[in-house]
Amino acid sequence: MTEEFDLTKAYAVETPEDNRRLYAEWAASYDRTFIDTHGYVYHESVVAALLAKGQPTGPVLDVGCGTGVVGSELRRQGVAVVDGIDLSPEMLDVAATKQTVNGEAVYRHLLAADLTEPMPPSVTAVTAGAKYSAVVSTGAFTHGHLGPDPIGMLLDLGAPGAQFALGVNAQHFVTAGFGTWLESAAAAGRLMNLQIVEAAIYDPERYLAADADEHANALSSILLFTRG
Repeated sequence: MTEEFDLTKAYAVETPEDNRRLYAEWAASYDRTFIDTHGYVYHESVVAALLAKGQPTGPVLDVGCGTGVVGSELRRQGVAVVDGIDLSPEMLDVAATKQTVNGEAVYRHLLAADLTEPMPPSVTAVTAGAKYSAVVSTGAFTHGHLGPDPIGMLLDLGAPGAQFALGVNAQHFVTAGFGTWLESAAAAGRLMNLQIVEAAIYDPERYLAADADEHANALSSILLFTRG
C-alpha cells in the first residue's frame, strides 16, 4: 500500500533507515502526490543554474535522483549522459522507467548508496572512473537528509573543473553549518567560484496540497561552484 506524500513527515526523518522506509512507501505515488500536487519546479531552476555555466562535456551525476525528475530535465535540455544515485531502491526503480522523447532511458546507471557512509564497491566501480563533468542535486540536502560532509565525497567524483549545482534547503543551510564547511573547502582549494542563489521550490499557482499556506512560497538555496 502506498501513502500520500507528506512534507511534514519528510522533514521529520532523522536516520537513513527512516528515509529508506518512507521513500519505499512513497515511490509509486511520489510524482503524482508530490511533484504534481505541489507544482514542484525547483528541479528546473537547479538544472538551469547548472547549464548557465555551460553545457557539460561529459557525464553528469544526479545525487538523490529519486524518481528521475532532475535527470529527465537534464536530458530534455540536451545533456547526453546522466547517472543517478539515491538511498531508496524503490525510487530508483521508478527512475529506471523514465524515458526521453526519443524513447531512450533517461539514466545510464542508477546506483543505490547511503552518502552518510563510504561508497560501497558496487557504486565506486561505476563512479570512480566516471570523473563527472557536473554534479547536480535537488532534495538531498534538506531537513532529515544530508548535511554538508558528503559534498567532500562528491567533489572526489568530479573531474578537475567540474561544475556543481546543489540545492540546499535555506534553513538547513544555516542549522547544518554549510557556510562553515564551504569556507573551509574553499580555503583548502577543493572548490572555487562559489555562488549562492535562491530559487522557488514550488509554483504557488499550481500548488494544490493542503499545506499550501506553510510551504507554497518556500525558497531554497542553490550552491554553484567549481571543483578545485
